[in-house]
Amino acid sequence: MIDVRSQHLEVSRERRQHPRLEFRCTALFGHLKDVLKVTDLSLSGLFVEVADKSGLDPGRLVSLAIKFPTEEKAVLLKAKIANVNKRGVGCHFVDLVPRNFEAIKNCFETFRDTLPLR
Repeated sequence: MIDVRSQHLEVSRERRQHPRLEFRCTALFGHLKDVLKVTDLSLSGLFVEVADKSGLDPGRLVSLAIKFPTEEKAVLLKAKIANVNKRGVGCHFVDLVPRNFEAIKNCFETFRDTLPLR
């Protein structure tokens, strides 16, 4: 029983190193015309629900415009597609300028106590 508890604690610690929020905001991929739902956000990336995943292959660099609820204007970012599954696309931010990182961090900090962490 002690072994099971210690494994659970290790997993919990690992999840807290890179916590994610589950919330809703909108994004535009540079080459797609549809407004997409951002459903997960971390300080290093996000997950976007996408129905048509054609041309969205892992490793591809994409331009994103994200309208965070804490920001007045959309934030323009570059991201690398990390994974594609049946629900959508996971992206990792690349070349973040300090202003964009602060916008992401501000949104994350604002909603971290109000929404469930995964």
